[in-house]
Amino acid sequence: MFPKYLKPVSNWLRTRRNARLVQLIDRLHENLGRPVTVLDVGGSYIFWQTVPNRNKCQITLLNLEEAYRDSDGVPIEERSRYCAEVGDARDLGRWHDAYFDLVTCNSVLEHVGLWTDMRKAAGELRRVGARGWIQVPAFGFPIEQHFLLPCVHWFSEAITTWLVWNLRRDLRSYGWEGVRVNVAYTKPLSRSELRRLFPGASTWTEWFVVFPKSHLAQW
Repeated sequence: MFPKYLKPVSNWLRTRRNARLVQLIDRLHENLGRPVTVLDVGGSYIFWQTVPNRNKCQITLLNLEEAYRDSDGVPIEERSRYCAEVGDARDLGRWHDAYFDLVTCNSVLEHVGLWTDMRKAAGELRRVGARGWIQVPAFGFPIEQHFLLPCVHWFSEAITTWLVWNLRRDLRSYGWEGVRVNVAYTKPLSRSELRRLFPGASTWTEWFVVFPKSHLAQW
């Protein structure tokens, strides 16, 4: 649903946000003396194009099968560097505790479902990752960052669906039910909610002018 013409802006913001992730990878790589094993839950090839030291990592992507159909123009030789797995963020049972040096999750938790689903996913991320880097879009940002409409996420799901259906007519190709489902599975989070999902983790906010753009957690 994100317009392609805005991807350069999105990539620039992501690169700026990822500065801490780059530093974390450098530090882990130096301390471990080997490639950093990473599980990127909901990850994509294009996300790692904005991480310049990704060659220091051994990266496993976990996503829904359809997410791999669009490679965003990433060359085959680059995609071959990753292990692409199909699965559900709420069940990472194929891996034992602290299996990965680092777990990353970028703009995914808000899509897994109800609060109980988010808690399951967060618990699994904490379990399989010795360390973690999590990012979610901020509920307090006045533009809903998936539908690109002002303030619609501050209303009930029924009202949000009505607004998206009537103001983003380009999304009607999904059908009303498709739009309704996307609204239900798009829940930006507050920083306090992120803290509840990852108790004990360090959290901070990325600001855009005077508004919170996203929240991040790291352990």
